[in-house]
Amino acid sequence: MSKSRFKERSPKPVTYLIGAAVGVFITLILMLASAAIVLLFNLDRDYCAPLGTVSLALGSFAAAYYVSKKSESRGYIIGALTGLVSFATVTVISLIVNKSGLTLNTLFHFIIIVLASAIGGILGVNRGKNKKYI
Repeated sequence: MSKSRFKERSPKPVTYLIGAAVGVFITLILMLASAAIVLLFNLDRDYCAPLGTVSLALGSFAAAYYVSKKSESRGYIIGALTGLVSFATVTVISLIVNKSGLTLNTLFHFIIIVLASAIGGILGVNRGKNKKYI
């Protein structure tokens, strides 16, 4: 039997819940900061949607980073799944509240959020000095 150089450690379910809470907290803080910037600098409301997308992407990044750091393996998978869950949650809530349907912007939001989360997962796994795992 050969030893695998990867640690196969599955995070506990509470780790996913804490990761989700971290992501929501970061997203809320960034959205509040974005709203304050738009209000204080009297910016046009057209900036609100991109700032919201960036806030969600960074919150998903933080959630994926946290969960991947705890799991120590499969960072890109955990990150991508975190992004998918974040995107699906926000899209379903948006469809219920807005009733506008899916557009090409939805695809761009999907790509941005999932990529940011996958990068967060990869960085979370590779946070150590000599680790180079994807």
